[in-house]
Amino acid sequence: MADKILREAAHLLTAHHRKWNGAGKWLPRRLSAADPELGRRLLDGHLALARRADPGPLSTSVLDVLNLAGGPLREGYVTSR
Repeated sequence: MADKILREAAHLLTAHHRKWNGAGKWLPRRLSAADPELGRRLLDGHLALARRADPGPLSTSVLDVLNLAGGPLREGYVTSR
């Protein structure tokens, strides 16, 4: 789950900054190119979850990424066509 969350947050962060999205070994490089500070916090948060089972840093940095894009969707959000 943490890998999926990291990939999705990375995709959103790179898209927000109009930078190319990388995968695998390119992911840290692309995050650093898009947003050095927030990209590093995402990677460090993922590592904290993997090493210490601490979801706090990853959750916080993912929320910061979501806030760049207008914030998380809330219950009851509906799009109309």
